[in-house]
Amino acid sequence: MKIPAALVLSAAVGMTAAGAAEAAKKRKPYRGQCDAYCQRYPSATPRQLKNARAYDRGGEYWEQDPNAHPVGSPGWWYLKEREGRGGLRF
Repeated sequence: MKIPAALVLSAAVGMTAAGAAEAAKKRKPYRGQCDAYCQRYPSATPRQLKNARAYDRGGEYWEQDPNAHPVGSPGWWYLKEREGRGGLRF
């Protein structure tokens, strides 16, 4: 009875170690790996940063949704003007 229990326990430990290795690969980049957009908009999601880069480069696909751009970015202002809302409400 002790041998099957030991096998199950060792398999569980092995799966936990493999899960930790996968999680380490998906970890957020270090602050030193951050580009200018990441520093300019620190609270932006990866989706928002991707759209901000695409808008600024021009000629690339970017989403036509103001929520998909960091608040205050040129693309965000452009879309708010198109909506007729004029950006921030004070």
